[in-house]
Amino acid sequence: RMNALKRSSTMATMPSTTRTRTGAVGGTGVRRDGRARGARALFGRPVMAGAFAGLPSRRIAAGSCSSSRSCLASSRRGFAGGSPLFATTPAMATSQRLRRAGVVRAKPDFGDRIIASVPYLLPLLDGLRYGRFFFKEFPQTYFLLAPLQPLIKVYYTLPFASLVVFFALYYGIVNNYNFSRFVRYNAMQTILLDILLIVPSLVENFILRDIPKTGTYLQVYVSFYNFVWLYVLVCVLYGVAASLAGEKARLPGVADAADRQVPM
Repeated sequence: RMNALKRSSTMATMPSTTRTRTGAVGGTGVRRDGRARGARALFGRPVMAGAFAGLPSRRIAAGSCSSSRSCLASSRRGFAGGSPLFATTPAMATSQRLRRAGVVRAKPDFGDRIIASVPYLLPLLDGLRYGRFFFKEFPQTYFLLAPLQPLIKVYYTLPFASLVVFFALYYGIVNNYNFSRFVRYNAMQTILLDILLIVPSLVENFILRDIPKTGTYLQVYVSFYNFVWLYVLVCVLYGVAASLAGEKARLPGVADAADRQVPM
């Protein structure tokens, strides 16, 4: 009992750093308690001491944060430990650097917006065949494509029209540095979206080709076609609307690849 009283009085007179080290060696859990108090000060509610046992040894002591922003920054440095919760993408890092440097990106001019929206016709025309069941079920929506009827006829009449347009976009716009990155990025997105249509074509030719077109199998076949068509249609509408508004459209499945393929 006397030894315990001596050790407790010695612990009370030690500095905080020494007390933390001694407590960790002695197994009293002072280090964990310090982490829990720091977390309680940061998040405003009690946290179990054992919750931070496996995290880095940096502590956030109670009252050491001058503001909530500095507390959050300290928590990210101390508790993140490489966690993907606070991970940033290259695009986010670039925008943060530009924001810290005081660089504000101006919106592209009207000519660039028009040019950037035109390449979205390529995946629309190539994905049009997947909308045949959709147009049978909703025939009134086909009239929305009435202005494109002459272009659709020419596109499907000329041999290798899709291949010619594909390479024209790639070498004429994406690799042409006379255009702004805004135009080249959108052109690259349309090319990747058009390449992505190869996947449903392979599924159709190798998986859905031999299934009977009756009953449940027919429903699967129709649902597959409708899904592909709606995906292409939504991507095209979103890309055209964002381009005309001067905003950067990020299409699901192709945006990150387009960012990597198109340099600044």
